[in-house]
Amino acid sequence: MNDLQKGIYQLVVQEVKRTQPKREQNLLNKKDAVKLIEKYTKQYTLMEFLNATDAASVLGMSVTQFWRIRQKYNVPVYVMDGMKRYKKSDLIRFAENNCVKGYA
Repeated sequence: MNDLQKGIYQLVVQEVKRTQPKREQNLLNKKDAVKLIEKYTKQYTLMEFLNATDAASVLGMSVTQFWRIRQKYNVPVYVMDGMKRYKKSDLIRFAENNCVKGYA
């Protein structure tokens, strides 16, 4: 289980504990659990920040090529405590907006 899955699991457990008194003796059913997991997965996946190496792999290029693209275009970057991080959803949006669609 990776860190994201562990975090989501803990959030689901907390939600079950919070809603348990309201449900009396009923446990959280499978449908409700799936809804909670989907909710938290979407929420925390969007907050995933990547370093330059991971950002380059998301775009399918080398780190050197990524730095060239970053200098040439306006790639969204977040600076946290002096470290540059890239949001995965921003990178995907950047690629969709700046690539030429074609067929090979």
